Amino acid sequence: MKRSIFIFLFLVTIEGYAQFAPVPSFFRTQRAMPLVSLNTTSTINVSDYGAVVNDGNDDLIAINNALDAAKNIATAQNPVRLVFESGTYDIMYSGSFTHAIELRDVNGLLWDGQNAEFLIHNPTVGFLALLRCENTILQDFSIDHATLPFSQGIVTNINLVDGYFEFQLDDFSPVPTTASFMNAPQRWGMFKNSKGGIKEGTKNLIPHNQFFELIGTRTYRYGAQNANTLQNAAVGDYFVHIGRYNGSTLIRNNEGKNVTYMNITGYASASGGFNSRNCEEWNVINCHIKLKEGRVHSVNADAMHTNGNFIGPWVENCSFEGFSDDFMNIKYARRAIKTIHSSTEITVQSPVNVGEKMEFYNPRDGVLIGTATITNVVAQGGNLFRLTLSEAVNITTINPEDDQLADKAYLESRSNESFIFRNNIVRNSRRYGILIQSKYALIENNLFQNLSGAGIRIENGVDWTEGFRAHEIEIRNNRFENCGYDKNYIEEGNSAAISVDFAKVATPCTPNGGFCGTETTNYRAHSNIRIIDNTILYNKRGMYLKNIEGLTLDNNFICHREEDITLQSGQMPEDEVILNSTNVSNVPSQIATPDANIQFILNEPPSAMQIVNSGTNQDVGLQINTSGGTITQGHVDGDIGYSFNINTNNNGDISFINTSNSSPFPGPLQGAARTYSFWVKPSQEIFQTFMFSGTGSEDGEILAIQMQSNRRVRVTDTRGNFVRMDDLPLDIGQWNHIAITIPENNTLFTTQMYKNGVASEEYHQGEDVFVKTGSSALRFFPNYTGVASDIRYFDYKLCGSQIESVYNDRQITLSVKDELSTADNTIKVYPTMASNTIYFDKEVHTIRIVNLLGKTLISKNKVRLKELDISSLSSGLYLIRINDHQTTKFFKN
Repeated sequence: MKRSIFIFLFLVTIEGYAQFAPVPSFFRTQRAMPLVSLNTTSTINVSDYGAVVNDGNDDLIAINNALDAAKNIATAQNPVRLVFESGTYDIMYSGSFTHAIELRDVNGLLWDGQNAEFLIHNPTVGFLALLRCENTILQDFSIDHATLPFSQGIVTNINLVDGYFEFQLDDFSPVPTTASFMNAPQRWGMFKNSKGGIKEGTKNLIPHNQFFELIGTRTYRYGAQNANTLQNAAVGDYFVHIGRYNGSTLIRNNEGKNVTYMNITGYASASGGFNSRNCEEWNVINCHIKLKEGRVHSVNADAMHTNGNFIGPWVENCSFEGFSDDFMNIKYARRAIKTIHSSTEITVQSPVNVGEKMEFYNPRDGVLIGTATITNVVAQGGNLFRLTLSEAVNITTINPEDDQLADKAYLESRSNESFIFRNNIVRNSRRYGILIQSKYALIENNLFQNLSGAGIRIENGVDWTEGFRAHEIEIRNNRFENCGYDKNYIEEGNSAAISVDFAKVATPCTPNGGFCGTETTNYRAHSNIRIIDNTILYNKRGMYLKNIEGLTLDNNFICHREEDITLQSGQMPEDEVILNSTNVSNVPSQIATPDANIQFILNEPPSAMQIVNSGTNQDVGLQINTSGGTITQGHVDGDIGYSFNINTNNNGDISFINTSNSSPFPGPLQGAARTYSFWVKPSQEIFQTFMFSGTGSEDGEILAIQMQSNRRVRVTDTRGNFVRMDDLPLDIGQWNHIAITIPENNTLFTTQMYKNGVASEEYHQGEDVFVKTGSSALRFFPNYTGVASDIRYFDYKLCGSQIESVYNDRQITLSVKDELSTADNTIKVYPTMASNTIYFDKEVHTIRIVNLLGKTLISKNKVRLKELDISSLSSGLYLIRINDHQTTKFFKN
């Protein structure tokens, strides 16, 4: 059945509290619910300090003065409300810090933005840095840049032979040769699609070089590119070039406790979005990293980066898109080992506390070399600290650079434990969704969609020397759709929608300040990983799971995407790969027929006054329209019994209506995902229209499903663009099951067509226009001659195995005789009125039980049974189909 992504919507006010699901019981360290209100006792208005919205003048001094005033009187017992007006505040910072505003050592502050916009005029700095703040809420504002930290344009020409491409900048875009780009510590480019994701099949990073050449009005040639860099790029793609300043995030939280961001939206950043380090109880609620209209890019680094927190973040009801690195990196803290005094005494860089636990790793051989608790700390000066360890550890290799080859010390007590990620959307972006190098996490009820790398990647960071092994990670009831399609994903050996592995440094390795690469180990470093009740619509591989001690897989629906572009010649898709893992429990998905939003089986007898909708959306009904054509309800078909006999010839149709007022039900609008399914038995080999939806004159605003006179089915708009099922023509005078799927916010050529549960290799003609269906009625069979049955509509895209399930769920005849046939091969079913069990006088091999709406409730194949448990059924009349040729009725008491 369709999996639900439960989004807990809540209203936050200053006086009110949000409702959150409980903290998981498996967390080692329990955490408080997110702080969502402060009972403030005083108010400071930034306008009283000279800040004026919408005047285009610098408001930075006034805001800092108001912040100082609030800080001076705020306490945990008497919090202060800092009030901004709705409008735009201009932030014109030119100093040397990473952020325009710094807020330190405040306890008890409610920053109330009241939908203000903060517009940063310096493309190299972030907005706000918090240090040692407690009991603080930031809420209700947005952040953008007046001068963007990225350039954006449309590719106009590609020359593979000479190694260059050309692009024309969008009007709002800065030119890529300005100082903020050329002086940036990190610079790279990306080919993108119009939704903000990496272009399928391209490299996810185009290294920066100096070969920008102005060749026309706001048009550049970017040279010195090799064929590998330009592979799969095309004219019409977007090219985005970033100038990245690490650390200059939208908001940074360091050493904070009980800090919450609520209802904050970021549109652009010189670095990442929301970052934290050494924090406890940090919450990000109803916040968003969004694409502004016309842009295909948002922030220049991770949307969230959380390193070495004592307690991980609580992130709920948020959305993130268009970023240029992973959505989230969540990591252990690391300490560089500077001196080995003995097996129990070392000196490290940066402070630690007595009682903290450390884990030590040899990255050359890929093995754990010990764990110990810190029993004594002596400050040595110069940010160096001499530690005494509770256990002897055989540390052998260190160097001044603490590069990839040196033994590593990780603070297990700062591993971002008790991390909660619920009810969020992560989509249309570069690389991974969440890169996990931490412990004790719940990732639940989220959507990961259109990411160029894995939706979730669990792997230590050997090259970056960050993060370590994962423990007690639960990934539950998430949806992964089209995660993994860039060139890097295609070429990686362990790529998957969910990928778990553990790595060591690749050999040979001579770092010299660069990366050596990684290779897998056989050390089962990760433990207690649970992946439960997820839907995974994957490219190449659903799950790659290696080096795990304690792995639980339970009821994950895994389906290969027919649109997958990642498979190489001769390569087959893989639902899951499990390697070098022990204590594995793997319970496969109980695949059930997905529930349609709207379903009309059309099996009513002629006398029925109502056509029954057996779908989940009971607000939709069916209306029969005839104006010269004929539509006969209760037609008796020899194969299935009652059905609709139709001869409309553009003089009638069957349409969906809203039952509340009989107005037309519009069906899917604009770029909504959709699946249509129906059974047809056409009586003539002529042009016919099965379905018509939409209105408008532009490309993609109208969709029709038609059978051409050569029996080929096509999906077309009104501008001559179409997708056609040439390889699976319909059968005249026989039942054909047709299913059409279209992904969310996608183009006509991503339409997938099926006949009788089999996917077509479609033929395309015209332009690959975006589907943007206009509001209109959803009409079936406006020009059709034949019999029809079982119309279903789903507001999401079904994958191949679900389509096959719908096909196999076709209606069983309701016109069976009450008495059984007396043929020799007849199987007697008894009793006809049963409570818990029905019996067969001969062995049966296939069984299907359906209710009178045609829904399959029990299905068994390749069995050898002489009795069947029916105790799970509700009381009522049922049909049972035996060995695919015999049907009878029974009544469940």
